[in-house]
Amino acid sequence: MLRSLSFQFILDFFDFTQIDSTKILQRLGIESLDEFDVILQQSLAVRSAQQSSHDYIIQSSTLENSLSYLFTPFIYAVLNQNTIYIAPRQNIVEQVYAHYLHLDALELKNQQSITEMNLCLDLVPTEFNDAEFRIYALAKALLDPACQHMTMIGQSGLNPATKQQLASLFQVQIDEILLDQKQFNLPEIDFKKLFWKRKTPELAQVCQSITQENAPLVSRQFHMKLNDAAHLIDDLMYSEHLFEKLSVFGEFTETIFKNNLESKLRYANE
Repeated sequence: MLRSLSFQFILDFFDFTQIDSTKILQRLGIESLDEFDVILQQSLAVRSAQQSSHDYIIQSSTLENSLSYLFTPFIYAVLNQNTIYIAPRQNIVEQVYAHYLHLDALELKNQQSITEMNLCLDLVPTEFNDAEFRIYALAKALLDPACQHMTMIGQSGLNPATKQQLASLFQVQIDEILLDQKQFNLPEIDFKKLFWKRKTPELAQVCQSITQENAPLVSRQFHMKLNDAAHLIDDLMYSEHLFEKLSVFGEFTETIFKNNLESKLRYANE
């Protein structure tokens, strides 16, 4: 069975035609389809023996009105869950994350990020169409032998039978969360103060929405009652644990970006 696992095997789960496989492989850091197939097979072979566990959150390619889920990976990371968040780099991502971190640093030191921060943000360029994004995200998760759980937020493009087949075959739990179409006026939100202990009524309302939408995910991931999950998220926001995580991760990305820039300057002057 292992030998039948391949890039084409994953493609066959989708009804897509316009796919640039070279683009997907390049972002995965893989040079050929043969290399992909070998890594995929090796990943499955060693998954059950992995000591570490990575949780993948795959955001739908339609990000509008999904502000709350942009903070899901940070909530998981505060709770010491190694989390890889994959989403398209759309306007809402840049508008929100730019308040906290250096976006251009996210392409650098991904392994260091997950090791030191319990968190890796993979923001996929908009050159990827919807089909390419979904295949890339699924492939990246399945290629990681430490991947134990995938949460797909929004339409995954997979029917229930397909998801069950993938989960059983690759020994990975797969959940799908439908987007809650809540409207936020981003320019009116003071993101720097959003997770401060003292909040304005307007910011408190935004935080309440974040709690309500993330509580089912935290409840399922950490095996707790829904009300307990909501109380836990509230505590993270009002005790400033989430604010601290965002601040530390922001400093991490700033350091990575500066070190990379200095390295390029030294190389250019040699």
